Amino acid sequence: QDRLVIGGSRDQPNRLWLSKSSDLFNFDLGEALDDEAIEFALLSDQVNAIRGVFSGRHLQVFTSGAEWMVSGQPLTPTSIQLTRQTRVGSPVDRTVPPRDVDGATLFVSRNGKDLREFLFADMEQAYQSTDLAMLAKHVMNAPQDQDYDAGRRLFHVVMANGSLATVTVFRAEKVTAWTTHATDGAFLSVAVVEGEVYLLVERAGTVSVERFDDALSLDAALVGASTIAKTTWSGLDHLEGRDVRVLADAAAITTLTVNGGAVELEEPAQAVQVGLPFTHEIEPLPPVVQASGGAGPGTVVRVIRAHFRLLDTQALHLDTGKGATPIPFRRFGRDLFDGGLPLFSGDVQVRAIGWKRDAFAPLWRIAQDTPLPCTVLAVATEMKISR
Repeated sequence: QDRLVIGGSRDQPNRLWLSKSSDLFNFDLGEALDDEAIEFALLSDQVNAIRGVFSGRHLQVFTSGAEWMVSGQPLTPTSIQLTRQTRVGSPVDRTVPPRDVDGATLFVSRNGKDLREFLFADMEQAYQSTDLAMLAKHVMNAPQDQDYDAGRRLFHVVMANGSLATVTVFRAEKVTAWTTHATDGAFLSVAVVEGEVYLLVERAGTVSVERFDDALSLDAALVGASTIAKTTWSGLDHLEGRDVRVLADAAAITTLTVNGGAVELEEPAQAVQVGLPFTHEIEPLPPVVQASGGAGPGTVVRVIRAHFRLLDTQALHLDTGKGATPIPFRRFGRDLFDGGLPLFSGDVQVRAIGWKRDAFAPLWRIAQDTPLPCTVLAVATEMKISR
């Protein structure tokens, strides 16, 4: 409502200040007229330090022990109301800014084990704090920073152990899916600016700003291009002495060591990608058995066939019980064999043999560090169960 809100100073941690209307740096209380500044303390059965202030459906105040709603139409010194909503609390040893996701405010709980969704319920006319990390407690590790990529519907959370957790949030479809990321180093902070995700990453004592790029499949990577094919590619000082993966002319893949800020290819190339390799892994949840007794002890499961729907994929290594096996996409035809792998979009059917005695073990697994794109849209599995 056109006021600057400041909460939780050093000497008065439970106090809130609202500036004069349309005068963001004027906090003079004056004579308590409707447009003048507002100042008050959060008083209840406990004294809580303000840890965050967020402008959502209402003015939301996050403290060390509870969450509050500040209301008033409009906010004036005589009409302002303060109501406690939930008793979760926010971290006191660090500041993790709350973020808006489709009208809900996501914040980290005081114990660092919950990612709460602060959402107004019309039926109760009050806010509720649902835990989005109910099934991902092993992922939560004292979050340090967070931000939301609205274009991809991805909520990124930086953990204290240097890992990065990403939550796919789609409340209309009741989708909350967690993914963890680890890199050769440690993630320190994350920020989304105009649809681009930037991270502070510490590698070997050096902190750098890196950006997610859908066109690259390597960490801390750089690309190079030349009209004349060459073998020496420089400009890699940030990877000095490290073993890197090199993708040359979108086809040849090799592992080299950066020496003097450069790598030396065995064959000349016109375009390269150079960076640190990583492995992406995809596994399904245990199968749901629609039968009396379910999949209990002694149950054996066999995959008959699995259908994978892929989009613009160049490499797929699939393990159905006999180790990771590359799935070929190249076919005889007009494509030249000395060119890059073609992008494949469509369905791939894989058959498998053998029984699994552990009904809760993954029926298949994708794991590969090949720096080529791989997008799995859906998987349909046909299986047989025996007791």
